[in-house]
Amino acid sequence: MKTYSNIPTNIISGFLGAGKTTAIQFLLKQKPASETWAVIVNEFGQIGIDGAILKNDDVAIKEIPGGCLCCVGSQALSVGLNQVIRTVKPQRILIEPTGLGHPGKLIESLTSGFYQSVLDLKAIINLVDARQLKDDRYFNNQTFIDQSNFADILIGSKLDTYSDKDKNYFSDYAMAFSPGKLKVALVELGKLQLDWLNLTRLPDRSACFPDLHSAAQSHFHDGHEESCAVITNNQNWLMLENHANGYFSIGWKIDKAFKFNHKKLTGFVNELIDAGGVERVKGVLHTGNGWISVNFTQNERPILACTAGSYSMIEFILSEQFDYKQLNLKLADCLS
Repeated sequence: MKTYSNIPTNIISGFLGAGKTTAIQFLLKQKPASETWAVIVNEFGQIGIDGAILKNDDVAIKEIPGGCLCCVGSQALSVGLNQVIRTVKPQRILIEPTGLGHPGKLIESLTSGFYQSVLDLKAIINLVDARQLKDDRYFNNQTFIDQSNFADILIGSKLDTYSDKDKNYFSDYAMAFSPGKLKVALVELGKLQLDWLNLTRLPDRSACFPDLHSAAQSHFHDGHEESCAVITNNQNWLMLENHANGYFSIGWKIDKAFKFNHKKLTGFVNELIDAGGVERVKGVLHTGNGWISVNFTQNERPILACTAGSYSMIEFILSEQFDYKQLNLKLADCLS
């Protein structure tokens, strides 16, 4: 039986809207043709949209949706990793954790036990949207803080949107870490350099909130044991919700036979974000104008043409609870 050892592995972390998926897409474009790569994607929501956005015929994408990182960092992650290692035989693994997950448990899982000899955890890259450094919802968030604390490489990921003040905030923020970062950079459009993946991780970096991922195992699900509830479940239209650590997700998986009205759909999503409380909207959707991908934050709302999917999928991440049944009706109203 073939054994595997020292597979170069990188964590690409970052809070909601930091640009992780865009950065990984750019790295995949630089992948040497002779190498086999795999990407492990952990999403907070239940639907698993990043895998569709990252879809690449030359790279194996493994999704682990539906949970905060502290939970999937053990059994589900092990099952997914083992499957990828056995079937894909990758020469590099990239791991994109959920933006709401504390990195401590993931790092612990990848550097101990069985994986201690199988994986070679390289420099951890953390992406920050410098504009969030002015917002206490992010700057004082314990997970946001420790994502940067564990990083070897700290990236201000959306340079093309930054003012001079944003750049100064980021440079002051980056200089405050001890030990210092191996690399600090401002980039636009997720343009990470391929050789950064080979930098050596400094294992002495520590968390300001080391018990956060342990405490989070209670899930804070308002007394419910289950993190996920099926609200609508039929052959053509599935809606799922999740709640943990003060955030909510609501996602849909919809038969591709349904086509959305492009104008109605984008108007509905923009109106919802403008009203406040919606942190992210991601989707791959079949519209009357063809298939599109959306990857919206409060600051950016790109809509791109994309390849056809097996389903239409859309997911909202929210900082406050919404009337999910009302959202469901409004989304249905966007059909052609």
